[in-house]
Amino acid sequence: EHPTFHPGKCARIHAGERAIGIFGEVHPLVKEQYELGNAPLLAAEIDLDGALAVVPQRFEIKTVPLFPPVLEDIAVIVDESLTVEKVTTVIEKGGGDLLAGIRLFDIYRGGQIGAGKKSLAFSLTYQAADRTLTDAEAAKIRQQIVRALEEELSAHLRS
Repeated sequence: EHPTFHPGKCARIHAGERAIGIFGEVHPLVKEQYELGNAPLLAAEIDLDGALAVVPQRFEIKTVPLFPPVLEDIAVIVDESLTVEKVTTVIEKGGGDLLAGIRLFDIYRGGQIGAGKKSLAFSLTYQAADRTLTDAEAAKIRQQIVRALEEELSAHLRS
């Protein structure tokens, strides 16, 4: 609630625990007082010093890659109890520095997988900053990922 804003149509702006402003639809009586018409009018009051205090001083950036990526999808069968986060962590570890991206795109449970199991399908991106990866290099990265999944999670590739 705020006297400038329509009841139930405003909100506070927070950065973590710190309140840095308020926004919403201007109260009809305020619009009438200033002859602002009947159309909905939105406004905000923001403490810029408070907002700037929570913005990092530096932003890490990555240069746009000069060399093309290698894209590959894999599906692994894991125990139902394993989290996607745990599987992702093992894939990242196995892929090393040349694994540039990982995205889960499917979870499958069913008779083909077996009781107590699930299939997780990931889209993987391999990329080097200084060269185009060869097929052999991409295959080696894949082997390292599969080996890490097998050794650490007893996972196996879905065929």
